[in-house]
Amino acid sequence: MLSCTTPDGKLATTESIVKLTEGVWRGALNIGKDKNILEVPFNFEVTGDDKVIIYNGEERIEVTDISIDSNQISIKMPVFGSEFRLSKKNDSLEGFWYNYNKKNYRIPFKAETNNKTRFPKNTTRTNFKLAKRWKVTFSPNTDNSYPAIGMFESNNEGKVTGTFMTETGDYRYLEGIFDGQHLNLSCFDGAHAFLFRAEIQKDGKLSGDFWSGKHWHEKWEAIPDAHFQLTEMDKLTYLKEGYDKLSFSFPDSEGRMVSLSDEQFRGKAVIVQITGSWCPNCMDETRFLVDMYNKYHEKGLEIVAIDYEKTDNIEVFKSSKQRMEEDLGLKYTMLFGGKAKKSEAIKTWPMLNHLMSYPTTIYIDRAGDVQKIHTGFSGPGTGAVYKEYVEKTTALIRTLVSG
Repeated sequence: MLSCTTPDGKLATTESIVKLTEGVWRGALNIGKDKNILEVPFNFEVTGDDKVIIYNGEERIEVTDISIDSNQISIKMPVFGSEFRLSKKNDSLEGFWYNYNKKNYRIPFKAETNNKTRFPKNTTRTNFKLAKRWKVTFSPNTDNSYPAIGMFESNNEGKVTGTFMTETGDYRYLEGIFDGQHLNLSCFDGAHAFLFRAEIQKDGKLSGDFWSGKHWHEKWEAIPDAHFQLTEMDKLTYLKEGYDKLSFSFPDSEGRMVSLSDEQFRGKAVIVQITGSWCPNCMDETRFLVDMYNKYHEKGLEIVAIDYEKTDNIEVFKSSKQRMEEDLGLKYTMLFGGKAKKSEAIKTWPMLNHLMSYPTTIYIDRAGDVQKIHTGFSGPGTGAVYKEYVEKTTALIRTLVSG
């Protein structure tokens, strides 16, 4: 019989070593306060001791950095620098999710095996029709209100997938249930834990709450509207009067200063990505830009990411850069911009009217002229919107490299 040595020096048989039960689990982060439980649920599949797959709608997040020591289980999420620390109790897991991009940030977590349910169904309701497109207002009737578009797909059993698209990005892949009166949606991607709840009012309006982890809560409301549009992302950020070029100088991971005027970029089509490793929309964009770089680099395309982190510690940047290179296949230049606080970060870009969102991406032709500045990112969770973005941006990149 195979065996290993335990911390007390005794031999442990393979039967005594903790293993993750294969199959589909239901996990839930408890973002409630005190004894009030408020769950952000999601499903994941264990395919062995070396892989967990997290499900959000059509999204599949493969997690392979898993270690088991005695009864302690560590599951480290790719890219984002967060981790589950768990212990197994019969057919359940208990512990905390730690987000290391925030100071002393952890959320209680429980999971049970052989459970494909995300939200419990309300079997008393039979009308599952939910409009596909909604005009949404977050934080309504406040100075901080902002518009969005809700885009949903639902089936006859009430399962709902979709997202909310704002002027600066989307809330990625959401999944949940609609019972004809109540809407529940959630998402966990390793960086964010989103929970949306709403109820249909007598006038057909949705009215509800949005939580992001344990640190953010706001109201939201929506009305069906198939034609509502947001301000175009290409019109939000621009060069201020008096500037006709972009310029920068930032350190790489070794502390060497890199500038747009360097030989590396001279005469090339250049994409400048203002980004952050903690930002899921940024990572969605990075996956797209990695593909563009692999296809068009030899034809004259350079991409440079300016990374802003939650701290101005360059060691944090080095670690983030390494994760993105390993997990996303990033090969293009990556520099350190400093701390991600927008009011500070914009000081490094005096030629821009503002830094409204991460990511903000600037497209420059071979002559050094700015052709487009794209604020935010609507990723693959937005479906047709994302496909249109890919088509238009690919066409622009082809034009830039051919010029």
